[in-house]
Amino acid sequence: MITENKFNDMIQKFDEIEKRGSFYKMAMELLNNNFDMEAYFLILATWNFAVFRYAIKDFDINGFKEKIKELNPYFDKLKKEDFRTINFEKYRKDIKKIYESLSSIEGIKYTGASKIMHLNNRYVFIMWDGYIKGNKSGRYYNKLEIVKNGDWKVRKYGNDAENYIQFLKDMQETFKHINFRNDKKTFAKAIDEFNYVNITLPIQKMEKEEKKKT
Repeated sequence: MITENKFNDMIQKFDEIEKRGSFYKMAMELLNNNFDMEAYFLILATWNFAVFRYAIKDFDINGFKEKIKELNPYFDKLKKEDFRTINFEKYRKDIKKIYESLSSIEGIKYTGASKIMHLNNRYVFIMWDGYIKGNKSGRYYNKLEIVKNGDWKVRKYGNDAENYIQFLKDMQETFKHINFRNDKKTFAKAIDEFNYVNITLPIQKMEKEEKKKT
């Protein structure tokens, strides 16, 4: 079981090693000052760069703004919810509408959709990436400490909305016992950081090491 001490240690480690964390803080400041679009684009350009860079030349900014306006009523339904207690089944249709709309946009896609959703509601939505989704080779996951000690069950999630909702439900179950209180970040953000430090970064390191040998 993931202990509270281990969870908090990983969150602290994230702050120490991930320099792009400052861009997230900048995005929060932009959101707090009602510069929502600027915050979204900052995150896309720093944390979704691998996808966003190929679409930036033809990215329809006005179309994206209109899409967000269209989705705001769906986001509003979840405003008072919290990750610990939300019934994801109750909001399945709303989450599906939001995720499918955002992930269909070139330059955003599946990872970017989760990031935009998180920025819009930092208390409910958790970000994910290809590593956390289990989309890499099984040999990498088998080497992860969090997998070897039984704290993480490897599952391969698809890119569609149903899989994202299942991911949220799985994370809710996995971390339900963690008592996390932090004035600077939400529990949903902390879970993302824990996953990033324990899954994304170690696999990225393994990938780089393999490339050096070839």
